[in-house]
Amino acid sequence: MIAVKVSMKNLTSLTIAGGSTISSIDIPLNPLRIPPSSIKGAMRTAVHNLLPKGYTSCGEVEPESIKEAHEKGICDVCKLFGYPDSLTGCFTIEVSHADYRISYITRVSIDDKTQKAKEGSLFTQEVILPNNDISFTIYYTCNDERLFKLLLYSILDLRYWRLGRNTMVDVKVNNIEEICKGIKCDDEIKGILNQLSSYLWGENK
Repeated sequence: MIAVKVSMKNLTSLTIAGGSTISSIDIPLNPLRIPPSSIKGAMRTAVHNLLPKGYTSCGEVEPESIKEAHEKGICDVCKLFGYPDSLTGCFTIEVSHADYRISYITRVSIDDKTQKAKEGSLFTQEVILPNNDISFTIYYTCNDERLFKLLLYSILDLRYWRLGRNTMVDVKVNNIEEICKGIKCDDEIKGILNQLSSYLWGENK
C-alpha cells in the first residue's frame, strides 16, 4: 500500500451537496464535512476529461452502461476508480476533519421546467470560505505502476476541474520522498510529482 498525502485549498467558496428541494430556510446543525466520495468523484471526472495519452476511459456512469462498455475490456479509469462488482477499485480516500471557516449563503430553488423560482423555496446553505486548508490521504492498494501514474494524473487534473458546486481548487502532495521509497519512480512519475510538489496558484499566506 502507498499513502499519498495531499493538501488542497479551495480558491473560491466551496459548497458540497445540494438541498435545492428544501422548501424552507434550513441551516444544517451538523458540522460541515467534505465526503471522500466527492473528492474521488471529482478526480474521476477530471482525469476522464483530461485523459493522458495511452489510457482508456469508458466515460459511463450508469451501471448497465458501464457493463456494456466493458464487454470488450475494462477501461483504465474504471480499473483505478472502481466499477459495478469491483468494490472500491485501487484506492480509498480518508479526509482529515478540520474546523473550516464557513459562512452562509441564501439560495432559491428553481423549477427545472419553467426556470422560475419555486414558491416558498428559499433556503440557507453552508459554504466553506476560500483558502481553507483541506487535507486528505489516498491509500493506493494495487500492484500496478501504470495505474498509479493515472492516479497521480487525476490529482494533478483537479487543478483544472471543479469540486462540489463549481469550486476551483489547488492541490499539492506532501510526502514525495516517502512515495518514491515505496514505488519505483521513473521520469514520468518524477515529473508529475515535481508539478505536485507545491501549489500551482501560490502557497497560502
